[in-house]
Amino acid sequence: MRGGRVDTLSGAVVAEGEPDGWQLPCGHGLSIANGLSVRLTRPYLTTHLQCLPLVAALCCPVAGHAETALPPLVVDGQQAALDESGVQIRVAIDPLQATDLPSLLSSLPGVQVRRSGGLGAYSEASLRGSNGRQVRLLLDGQPLDNGGGEASSLALISPLLLQDVVVHKGRVPIDLAGGLAGSINLRTPEVLHAPLLGTASIGSYGERQAHAAAQLAPHLQLAAGGRQADNDFRYRNAFTPFDPSDPDRRRRAPRQNADTAQRYALLQLRAPLRVSAQVVDDAQSLPTRLNLPGQTAHLDTRAYGLSLATADAGPWQHRLGTRVFDERYRDRDSQIGLGAQDPRSRSVRIDGQTRYRFSDGSAAVLDAGHARYRAEDQIGDVPTAEAERLHLRGAAETFHDLGAWRANASLGLQWSEDRADGQRDEDWQWAPAMGLSRRVGRCIAAGNLGARERLPTFFERYGDRGLFRGNPALRAERAHYADLGTRCAADDGRWSMDAAVFGQDLRDAISPTFNAQGIGRSINTERAEIYGFEWGTHARLGPWHAQFSGTLQHTEDRGDIRATRGKQLPGRYAEQVNARLEYALGGLRLHYAFGYEHGQYYDSPNLLEAAPLRRHDLGVRGHWQRLGWAVEALNLRNDNPEQFNGFPTPGRQLRLTLSYPAAPFNHDVPKE
Repeated sequence: MRGGRVDTLSGAVVAEGEPDGWQLPCGHGLSIANGLSVRLTRPYLTTHLQCLPLVAALCCPVAGHAETALPPLVVDGQQAALDESGVQIRVAIDPLQATDLPSLLSSLPGVQVRRSGGLGAYSEASLRGSNGRQVRLLLDGQPLDNGGGEASSLALISPLLLQDVVVHKGRVPIDLAGGLAGSINLRTPEVLHAPLLGTASIGSYGERQAHAAAQLAPHLQLAAGGRQADNDFRYRNAFTPFDPSDPDRRRRAPRQNADTAQRYALLQLRAPLRVSAQVVDDAQSLPTRLNLPGQTAHLDTRAYGLSLATADAGPWQHRLGTRVFDERYRDRDSQIGLGAQDPRSRSVRIDGQTRYRFSDGSAAVLDAGHARYRAEDQIGDVPTAEAERLHLRGAAETFHDLGAWRANASLGLQWSEDRADGQRDEDWQWAPAMGLSRRVGRCIAAGNLGARERLPTFFERYGDRGLFRGNPALRAERAHYADLGTRCAADDGRWSMDAAVFGQDLRDAISPTFNAQGIGRSINTERAEIYGFEWGTHARLGPWHAQFSGTLQHTEDRGDIRATRGKQLPGRYAEQVNARLEYALGGLRLHYAFGYEHGQYYDSPNLLEAAPLRRHDLGVRGHWQRLGWAVEALNLRNDNPEQFNGFPTPGRQLRLTLSYPAAPFNHDVPKE
């Protein structure tokens, strides 16, 4: 949030372009560090979480909370805040460093990003040991899932469309309909900072991007762009057929059939109604683990979205949206899957929401929706040709000042019904939560406790694509969660630090698992535990700016199956560290970034361990007259980490980015 003003203790934020006095209430959330996150995970704290009953605070009048905010000041970089959602991290979009969402999110504390290849390949984000489908992705508060639950590839949204990204971990505002582990809200700008904006970049392995946006009228914006990548990086393939001239398989070969292409457009009207229309046309060639030439498998995706919302100025707000998601997967020669396939699927979702906010900050929400899934195969049959889901949800939240303490509570109730194969499955979900926070000098201590459920997505239950098979017997997963932490910051914003412990007790947890042949499906784990410790710090001294953060995380299968009991949940790292050092040299900004992940397994019995990720990046950016530019050298070790088994990511890369007009660097914004 370039130029945003942040109360370094309470987390009250006044965003750029908003009128003075618009603030996120400091409330009861747990704050996470300002700046680059470091994640390390270890069983420091064993927690068996129990959901506590809510007290009558939900129906009691509460005092106002405006007096709890401290005088705001400017802080740049990644913003951590306290609000009714608990832990909130806000990241401003810099067009010179925003290549794609996975790269943007991978350095945040408590966030794990898994990607299946280079630019444009499937990628997902998980929060605090969750899997990617337990996190809901939203665009300006409108869900981006495919109709059946929390599931959407990060590669389908260009960050150049956005003003900032807000990550909610643990507790989530009731109007953002959080996933089991949290939500990621992608926010577009209210007004462009110039009548016409443009960004272009080129990089290794055939990467090229172009984006343009125009402020057509005071309340009307249009943005469009496209990107492509050959993704023909060289790597060592452990699955290549045996070659006597290379018995140890150490020879590097270019990745085959991994190219991607995407076009997108977004039209927005901000008054009198907020109307948004979006279209994405995405095409991916699908490589195989054998990496043989002549591969033809392909995935085409088209997504259309339309939303209408009233202004957020008064106590009432109404929102209505629909999203159509078409996919066509082609593997007619059975190069990826267990047989020839040419399926097409369409998901159509429509939902609406009404919210009322009381003068004391309390709120009530009612939303309803319907989603329909249809699939057919041009060659053979599909396991499930049609399914649909209905849901109706009500929720309320309130706040109360108790002397030096501030308490909050929320309660949500949802009914849903799934219909597939002539059967109906009805489900009721409760989502109670409560939190408490207190100021202690320069610090704020805060904690949260709650519970919620998540239904399986259509793809988890009925999908049939390549080597992934749906599991119609999947049950809803449930989680009790808690976090406790503190955040401290200097009055002038020159430093901040925070630390938090977190935990989840999962029942019937849904986890994707892959066997030695790479065949995957989602399964219910009878019981699982996740707990960990995360921290972050940032400091500024003269021209230097340093960020360092980490997460220690322990995940464990507590089910009754002997082969997996006591094992780590698949797809989760155990330790992660990120650091960044930046130096201002005249009109230039030089930076070094480091990332580390370790301790991930691909399978439930923990027989297939992923190699550690060690990443070193260098970059310099500046401007010439009104043209901004950046040059980056990425992944200097030239490793090819595989976050999905058999799907490497690019090695060493060079990238040049140009942006017009040049935007000021974050720390060039004057303090207020």
